[in-house]
Amino acid sequence: MPTTPTEDASIKSAQADNFDRLNEVVAGTAFDRHLRFLNFGYRPAPGEDPAGPRLGFAFPNKDSAQLLFQTIGDVPLAGARLVEVGCGRGGNLWLARRYLGPAEVVGVDIAAGSIRYCAEANPGPGACFVVGDAEELPLAAATADVVLNIESGATYPDIERFFAEVARLLRPGGTFCYADIVHHELVEPYVGLLASLGLEPLVQRDITANVTAARDERAARQQLAFAAADDADRATMAEFSGTTDSVLYHQFADGDHRYVLGRFRRTEAPPVGPLRLTDEQRTLARATATIAVDALTMSSAGTDRREVDRA
Repeated sequence: MPTTPTEDASIKSAQADNFDRLNEVVAGTAFDRHLRFLNFGYRPAPGEDPAGPRLGFAFPNKDSAQLLFQTIGDVPLAGARLVEVGCGRGGNLWLARRYLGPAEVVGVDIAAGSIRYCAEANPGPGACFVVGDAEELPLAAATADVVLNIESGATYPDIERFFAEVARLLRPGGTFCYADIVHHELVEPYVGLLASLGLEPLVQRDITANVTAARDERAARQQLAFAAADDADRATMAEFSGTTDSVLYHQFADGDHRYVLGRFRRTEAPPVGPLRLTDEQRTLARATATIAVDALTMSSAGTDRREVDRA
């Protein structure tokens, strides 16, 4: 059954509230200025030569930083305009500026509290952060060399609109760098949808094992950052951390979803589509968004969690 704009708006509003509440939990704590990354991370396999610069042993949230480097891969950022949709607290853009040399970074996020944090933590020229909807980005067409989206798209109720926005935003020859939790039946349809929008696949990887290993090793320790949360919200804090007893961890670790990584180049040729997801595929994508948003909703916010068929 098709969803209504009101239903989609409700999901988006809930997700903005979730991250504004998270920012409130860590504000004023010793972790506030250090908690830049919110992604689940990437742990290289034994013997793997990981992408990106080598970070020191004591680098905070090293696995989360590595997920950025793996997602960017060999895409050149020197002198580029890098736009991240779903920038959260800005860790990816901070790291890219520090090590990869983009001329300008733009972060877009639906949570106003996250954007305020980003602006305060990244002062000076060359960085801009704006509140915006990933399905209707407040940015001009053909203005990005690279669009980055890590562990955010799974919460969008209309992923097709988001992919269309990526295609609109990228300059010809630009690259879409994407990593997220995706239902296994949607991986290939997503690739086909992006291709129809003029985004040819360059790299496709299933990195479920690497992300699972990162959570197995680091999630419990990272949860300490949320120690100031109300007791009623402990389970939700486990979802943000991706601990091994969380709903989101089990979605990709042993459920119907996979953690996938892809890079796609914006072609010079006009798009042939777009293709459309089937009603069943659209339902699966929206169910993923609903599960994620519900799992991240704090009990102390007074919102009842909805029971969702995990399809």
